Amino acid sequence: MQLLNKFHYHQLELLKENGLVNVNERIMLNVSDYSLCSLGYPVTQKSMNEMLKKICKKVNVQNNNLNVTMYTCRHTVATKLGNTPGMSYPWAASRLGHSLKMFMRTYVHVDEDRNEEMLDLISSN
Repeated sequence: MQLLNKFHYHQLELLKENGLVNVNERIMLNVSDYSLCSLGYPVTQKSMNEMLKKICKKVNVQNNNLNVTMYTCRHTVATKLGNTPGMSYPWAASRLGHSLKMFMRTYVHVDEDRNEEMLDLISSN
């Protein structure tokens, strides 16, 4: 919540500097296009993906030329939730906006991180 409040503050400052008004008081406005921003349009998936690409390059993410997108990040988080011991699958599914059946079919499968841990567990016995 603190991070969102900080982001909201900086967004308001940017709007003020550019003479724009946030009529609907949205938090994630499309500030890369001031005409859309002034109409209250939220940030687009395309602009989020472009920002993510810049961040990955800046911090030297080694992604083997695979495209890192907001979708792949969401999928990774969902897979980690699906493979967390004790996770309530209905809870995780509802947070992602999926049915339980869709969540189980899509995200609950072998997680390579957990796979190594389980193999180590077996070999130590």
